[in-house]
Amino acid sequence: MRTITTKQLRDNMSQVIDDLKIGNTISLSYRHKVIGLLQPVDKPGQALRRGSPKAIRQGLKNLKSMMVPISVQNDSRSLKKQISEIRSRRYE
Repeated sequence: MRTITTKQLRDNMSQVIDDLKIGNTISLSYRHKVIGLLQPVDKPGQALRRGSPKAIRQGLKNLKSMMVPISVQNDSRSLKKQISEIRSRRYE
C-alpha cells in the first residue's frame, strides 16, 4: 500500500483512479498524518471473470465451508456420476 498526500491526490487524480481500478489500496495523508484510505469497491452485480485470482480465492473460500465425504474425494469418477449413484442408492 502506498501513501500519497492530498496535494498529490489533486495533481495525479487520473493515476490514483487507475490504481484503484486495478485493485490497489492507497493511504491518504495530510500534514504528515494519515487521514484515510482509498480502497477499490467491489460492485455487487459484477460477475467475476472465470479463472481470475478473485474468482479462485472465492471458490477456495467456499470449498472450506463444504463438507465433502472422503469416499467422494478419493473417487476418480466425475462428481456428477458420483452424485447420481449416491442418489439412486438413497431411494432403494
